[in-house]
Amino acid sequence: MTLYDVAKRAGVAVGTVRKALGGDSTVRPYILERVQKAARDLDYQPNLVAQALKQKALPLVPISIQDLDQVFFGSLATHLSRNLVEAGMEPALCFDPEHLLRMSRSFSTRASLLAAVFDEAVIRPLAKRQKLVAIITRMRPIPNVGAIEVDFESVYRHAVDVLLAMGRRRIAFFSPFYVRASALGWYEPKGAALRTRLGEDGLDLVGPAPQPVFRTAAEFGAWLDERPGTIDVLFCGNDMEAAHAVGVLAARRRRTPNDVLVIGCDNNFVLPGMWTVTLDTAVLAKDAVDLLQRLLAGERVVEPQVYVPKLVDDRGVPVEAPSAGKRESASDREKRS
Repeated sequence: MTLYDVAKRAGVAVGTVRKALGGDSTVRPYILERVQKAARDLDYQPNLVAQALKQKALPLVPISIQDLDQVFFGSLATHLSRNLVEAGMEPALCFDPEHLLRMSRSFSTRASLLAAVFDEAVIRPLAKRQKLVAIITRMRPIPNVGAIEVDFESVYRHAVDVLLAMGRRRIAFFSPFYVRASALGWYEPKGAALRTRLGEDGLDLVGPAPQPVFRTAAEFGAWLDERPGTIDVLFCGNDMEAAHAVGVLAARRRRTPNDVLVIGCDNNFVLPGMWTVTLDTAVLAKDAVDLLQRLLAGERVVEPQVYVPKLVDDRGVPVEAPSAGKRESASDREKRS
């Protein structure tokens, strides 16, 4: 179907159809309604290539997502795509920022979204050509780039405050990504925040040397076998890793939270007794697309938009520090379990 078919069905000129479907406010409401009905009846879909020739850019928005096989990133990709479609744009998933850069150059896109670790050297050339929004943890201001900054530092510092107030000081971290990020020189905010806050009390993460972070659930289990009682809290990079850790504990007849409190991240797979750091992908996606639309409308955005995750228990209730002077006893742990 073409514009001519829609025009014939609606009984108006092709130019009127073009204006109506292009959002021209001069089109009278009753004409707009006729054109929209004709387009629906004929299942008319705009030709993106034709639009690109006219606008010199496709209404295509490449999205670079870090790990689609993870529940959190898969959910984020879904919500970003839905919000883009609702805003009249077409999403296109990319494997990494380099892939996004190639796609943007090939199709002359006007905007892109990033939810991945990236090198500024890759992003800066792209930002000169189009508008970008990055869902990130830390980034220096770059022209044409808006940022949704996830403040992991605040929530992980809060978590350590809560645990120390409960008397839990033997804190460990299980995160394959942290190990990989460290090897590549990437900034990993969760482990960094944990080690910084613990260091303020003269503590550090419990774990293997030289980098006290567990790379696998099996490594965590071996540590428990060789050094029982040396860990009473285990932070994990995401909820699936946390679930694996709970399984490791169960195989050794240890429970969470009584023996080891397991804390995940993402709030998409929380087992009884676990805590998690909750991230709402629907909110993050909506904020990112809203910010992208503001940039496309010509607004100059400099300051990042901050999203602060929350620490919650297995019922979704925010976890706060116990009252001053109170420590968690063994009986308290038994009651909570």
